[in-house]
Amino acid sequence: MLNLRGLFTRDAIIAYLKALPVLKTPVMDAIFTERPQHPLALLGTDDIAVDAQPLPFIRRGGPSIAAISEGGGIAMYEPLPVRVHKSITAADLSNLQVLKAESLDTWARGKTDYLRRAVRRTTEALCARALSGKLRWPVALEKGGFDVFEVDYGRILSVEAEKAWNAADAKLKDVYSCLSDMEETIQDGGFGGQIEIWAGKNAYNALFVIAENSKTTAQIRVEITSQGINVGGYLVKRRSEKHRDPESGAMTPAVPDDTVRMIALDAGHRLPYCAVDDLDANLQPLPLFVKPVKTDNPSGYQLIAESKPFPVVNTRGVCDAVVL
Repeated sequence: MLNLRGLFTRDAIIAYLKALPVLKTPVMDAIFTERPQHPLALLGTDDIAVDAQPLPFIRRGGPSIAAISEGGGIAMYEPLPVRVHKSITAADLSNLQVLKAESLDTWARGKTDYLRRAVRRTTEALCARALSGKLRWPVALEKGGFDVFEVDYGRILSVEAEKAWNAADAKLKDVYSCLSDMEETIQDGGFGGQIEIWAGKNAYNALFVIAENSKTTAQIRVEITSQGINVGGYLVKRRSEKHRDPESGAMTPAVPDDTVRMIALDAGHRLPYCAVDDLDANLQPLPLFVKPVKTDNPSGYQLIAESKPFPVVNTRGVCDAVVL
């Protein structure tokens, strides 16, 4: 009989993932490049603290000081798992009996790819929502219906645009002034050495119109490229990707249509993977764990994939401006 467990060992899954093409997820790829594996199922406030400030010197022989503000309370966060399965029927297993080892690996790699795409899309949506300063995501209940998982990281920074970008008299200098104010607001918190600037669909379209109708001057240069619109050194990228809410089915954009979002890459945003609640995974933190579980009705197996991502956002490194 075919040994499915042998096809989905930890080493085999790692080999499949290395052989599969890279998945493009704009928010994760640009902002959450640091993805540590957290050995516990819970995260404390110290584990998600990203707000490090410059510190004074200490006199020789003097006591050290805390790197972050220490309060008297202890808060713990309990990340919930992303868990998805794909059914393998007894008929499927019967057909697989005739395959050679190389073909079985190809089959298992294809199933792993299906599961990793589902987990990755969910993780990308979580990261996009977290950048707003609050993560709200539905939790499927065993008896049907949904609960809500919510984490409040705090209020992100904001700047008020002096003039709407779709106003009839909007000029390039109005765009530059808004972007400059956003950068300065982030820099006031000690960040902003490297930034990403994302515009929602309508905001980007309004900027495109301004750029097309503007003439480059010695003070402000504008250039429309395949990467985005460069306004005086600020590269504004179109970010109109959407994700589907599992509960309502509504499509939510990564950045609101009327908003420009500036994100400091040096602010410490990261994506820890916490320990998965599975004994076969040795309760270890893994970006993706897959295992076959036998079922009797109908007879076959379920390939169950699990991951426990938890996006961590420094709200003092994110600034929004509603420009329409």
